Amino acid sequence: MPSAPSSAPLESYHTQHSPFGAFASFTLGLVDSPGGFGHALRGPAQQNLYIGFRPSTKSDWNLLPYFTPPKSNEVAFVGELAVPQAPKNYRSLRPGDYDRQLGWASDTWRAGDDRFTFSLLTPFSRVPDPAKLTAADARLHLAPLVSGFIEYDNRQGKTPAELIFGLGEPDRGLHPLSDDASPLAGFACGTEYAYATKPGRGIELRQGFDVFSPKFRDYRGLLVIGGETALVFTVPAGQKKRFPLVLAFYNAGQITTGLPASYAYTRHFSGLPDVLAHGLKNHARYAKIARDRDAELTRSRLNVDQQFLLAQSTHSYFGNTQLLWHRGKPLWVVNEGEYRMMNTFDLTVDHVFFELEWLPWAVRDTLDLFVRRYGYTDRIRTADRLAPGGLAFTHDMGVMNHFTPPGRSSYECDDVEGCFSHMTMEQLLNWILTAVTYAEKTGDRPWLVRKKKILLACAESLRRRDHPDPKKRDGILKHDSSRTGTHGWEITTYDSLDVSLGQARNNLYLAVKTLGAWVLLENAFARLGLKKESTSARATSDLLARSITQKFDPATGFFPAVFEKGNQSRIIPLIEGLVYPLYLGYRDAIDPAGRFAPLFDQFRQHLAQVFKRGICLDETSGGWKMSSTSRNTWFSKIAISQHVIRQLFPETLSPEALAADRVHADWQRRPGCGAFAMCDQILSDTGVVCGSRYYPRGVTAWLWLLEK
Repeated sequence: MPSAPSSAPLESYHTQHSPFGAFASFTLGLVDSPGGFGHALRGPAQQNLYIGFRPSTKSDWNLLPYFTPPKSNEVAFVGELAVPQAPKNYRSLRPGDYDRQLGWASDTWRAGDDRFTFSLLTPFSRVPDPAKLTAADARLHLAPLVSGFIEYDNRQGKTPAELIFGLGEPDRGLHPLSDDASPLAGFACGTEYAYATKPGRGIELRQGFDVFSPKFRDYRGLLVIGGETALVFTVPAGQKKRFPLVLAFYNAGQITTGLPASYAYTRHFSGLPDVLAHGLKNHARYAKIARDRDAELTRSRLNVDQQFLLAQSTHSYFGNTQLLWHRGKPLWVVNEGEYRMMNTFDLTVDHVFFELEWLPWAVRDTLDLFVRRYGYTDRIRTADRLAPGGLAFTHDMGVMNHFTPPGRSSYECDDVEGCFSHMTMEQLLNWILTAVTYAEKTGDRPWLVRKKKILLACAESLRRRDHPDPKKRDGILKHDSSRTGTHGWEITTYDSLDVSLGQARNNLYLAVKTLGAWVLLENAFARLGLKKESTSARATSDLLARSITQKFDPATGFFPAVFEKGNQSRIIPLIEGLVYPLYLGYRDAIDPAGRFAPLFDQFRQHLAQVFKRGICLDETSGGWKMSSTSRNTWFSKIAISQHVIRQLFPETLSPEALAADRVHADWQRRPGCGAFAMCDQILSDTGVVCGSRYYPRGVTAWLWLLEK
C-alpha cells in the first residue's frame, strides 16, 4: 500500500485563480507564504494577504495563514524618531483551524465554527470563437477578473463582527479607486491590478503602515504612502452578511514581440474600473457558472483525490492561457508554466482533449499557426549521407511573450545530446495527432480539406524518417534530423528523463505513438476520399504493429524501452499513443481482439508486470513512475496512461496501482509541489518537485471524466 502521508499539513498548497486568456493569476494557499496578483510570472507573487475575521472589535483578528509577519515601513520615513512595532492584534490560523475545499471553479475556506467563509470563484464555460463573439458575449467570456466573496454569520453574536480582505505591496504601492473616479470601494496598483467591492454602510477602506491598527490618517482616513491596504467589513450583531469581491487585471498596449499583439480583452474593456464594475454587475452570473462546474465535478465518478487533481490542474491551465489580438484576429497562446514557452507542441497535443470540449477553435488556430510560421523542411542523417527528410514542426513558438522567427523555437539547439536538442519526429507526430483529432471530433471537414496537402506531406515525412529506402522500412524511427548536427540526436517530449524515454530513435513510446498517428491518417485520408493513401496508411500501421511485436521479449514478458544497445528499462507510457484512437472511438484499432490483437496481448503482459514496487511503482511512495530507471515522473502523463489502461487493459492494474491516486494527490497538496500550484515533474520517491512548476498540462486528467 502507499506509504503513510507526510506529517506536513495536507492543506498547504498554492492554487492559481485566473481569468480566461489573461496570463495572470491571483495565487494563494501555501501556509505561511505570501501570494497575490501577478502577470506572466513563473511562480506566485510575493504580496502579504490579509483575509480573516474577528468576532468583535475588541478581539484579535483571525487570519488565514497566507502572509509573512508584516513589517511596517514607517521607520523609513521617521528614522530615529520612532521605532514602529509590528502589529500584534492578530493570530495566524493553522490548517486545523479552518477547512479548505478546492472545487473545479472555486476555492473556499471556512473557520470560526463555519461562521466565517471566504471563497474565490474562477468560473469557466464553453468559449465561442473570439473572432465571432458579439461585444456583450466578449465582455462576459474575456473579462480579466476573478470573483469572490467574504461572509460572516453573526446571527448568534451580541456585538458587531468584522471581516478583512487586503494585501501588502510596499514596493509597488496602491491607491484608492476613488482617485480614478470610480465609485467602487477598493484599491488599484497602477493600471495593472485591483480589488473592489460595492460601497455601502459597514465598509471601510484602510491604507497605511498597519491596516490592523491604523496610526496615521489623512483627510479621508488613509495614508497612501503606506504599502498595506485592506477592505474592512462590519457585520452587525444578529445578522449574516456576504460581501462580493472582484479581483481585476489589466495590461494595455503591445504585449508581445516577434508577432506584435495586445490582449484581446483590451478591445472590450477600457481599464481596471471598467473591469471591476462589470465583475460586480455580473457577480451572480459568474457565481452560478462556478457552481455549475463544481457540481459537474462532484457528480462525476471520480474519487476525491482525482477530483482534487483535476481541479488543481484546471486552475493552473487557465493561469497559463493568453488570448491576444494580432492584425485583426485572435491569437491563442498557452504558456508552459515556469518556463513560459509559448504553445509548446508537447503540451498542445495533450491539452487537445480538454480544449476540444471548452474552446475547440483554439486547437484549430494553433495548428494553423504551426503550419503558417513554425513548419520547416529538413533532411535526415543516414550512415553515409544526408537524405531528404520532410515537413516537421518546431517544439514551441517562443518564450516570455516573444515569438521566435519562422521555423525556429526557443528551446531546440543544434549538435546537442539530450535536453535542448530537436524533437523533430515528436512534433511531426503531434501535428498529425492534434489535427486529425480536431477535425474528427468537431466534424470540421472544410478545415480538413484545406489541410489535405499538409497531411499528405506529413505522411511522406513519417516514411522518410523510418528509412529513405522503402524496402527497408518497418515503421520505426531510425534516423535523426539534420538539425541535430554531427554529434547530437533527437529527443522526445520526455527530455529530462533518462534514455528510456529521452531518446527518440528506436524508442518504444514513440513507436506506439507513430502507430496511433498512422491509424488517424488512415481514417483522415478515407474521410477525404483518398482511398489509395488510406489503404497505404493502413498497411503501414499493420507493418509497424508487427515490427513492435518483434521487439517483445517473451522470456521476461517485457518490451525494452529502446530497441538498441541492450536497453532493459521498463516504461508505462508505451500505450500513450493509443489515447487518440481511443478518444475518437476507432473500434477496430482499440479492440483487444481486433487487428492489433497480438500487440495488445504483449502490452497486457508488459503492463501486468510493471505495476510492482521497484519497477514502475516507486519503492518508497507507491506512486507511478514513467520509467523503471528514472525517479522523475510526470503527473500529466500518468493521467493519460491511467485513462488508456483503465479503458483497454484494466485487468493489469494491481491494487497498489489503483491506490496511487492518493499518493499523486498528496504530492500536490504538500508544501514541496504546493509552493508552485500544479507541478508536473516530481521525484517519485520523495514527492519533491523537480521541474514544470505552475504548469498547465495536468488537464490531461479531463480524460478521466470520459471513462465508462
